[in-house]
Amino acid sequence: MMEWFRKFAAWFNLFPCPICKVGEGEGVNRFCPECRKELHRIPAPHCRGCGGELDGVLAVCSKCLAAPARPWVGAASVFEYRDLARKVLHDFKFHNFPELARPLGELAAEVMREENFHADLVVPVPLHYTRLFLRSYNQAGLFAAVTAKNLGIPFADALKRVKRGRRQSSLNRTERHRNPAGAFAVSHPERIAGKQILLVDDIFTTGATLTAAANALLKAGSGPVFVLTAARTPRYSR
Repeated sequence: MMEWFRKFAAWFNLFPCPICKVGEGEGVNRFCPECRKELHRIPAPHCRGCGGELDGVLAVCSKCLAAPARPWVGAASVFEYRDLARKVLHDFKFHNFPELARPLGELAAEVMREENFHADLVVPVPLHYTRLFLRSYNQAGLFAAVTAKNLGIPFADALKRVKRGRRQSSLNRTERHRNPAGAFAVSHPERIAGKQILLVDDIFTTGATLTAAANALLKAGSGPVFVLTAARTPRYSR
């Protein structure tokens, strides 16, 4: 967007906050300060296992201590998946609001600048082609692309989903862990060989989907993987 037009749009608030529809969007539909306060942003340092808030003196939260070992070196999440943040992510994922990728990705880039991880590539978790056809866009892909642009890191659709599982939100905890097994493959292994990967998805619940995706990248020869999500479900959720 040309700078003069952005200033013009900001002056007249042509692209207001996408949540409240009236707050200042700074000319590019950013979240206004009032809405940002209600989004329950997770403070740093983040749990290395899930990206959520720490609840003790260790580098991982109590929930991750009881979970299977994670295949990544660290994680960060922008919001807790509750209240207003839950509504925003639900609209982004299911209600055809792709424009939410911009403000979410900008905030995610802010979070990653606080982390001690240098990525060579930003890779989104893909949708199966049948689900992509029904939804018309991959929300994780849009979110990852905006994040990559703001960080100045190359974006690569390096993963493909070779197995369509059931929707994770419809499963219990045990089923969620089993559902994504073997679901991903790397399209062009040479593109990710030895590269440090920022693996991006929208919501972190059990981590099963991200575990399957990270394992596919590592098996294909990538370097260390760091996980970034827009939201982390609260520790007390099932």
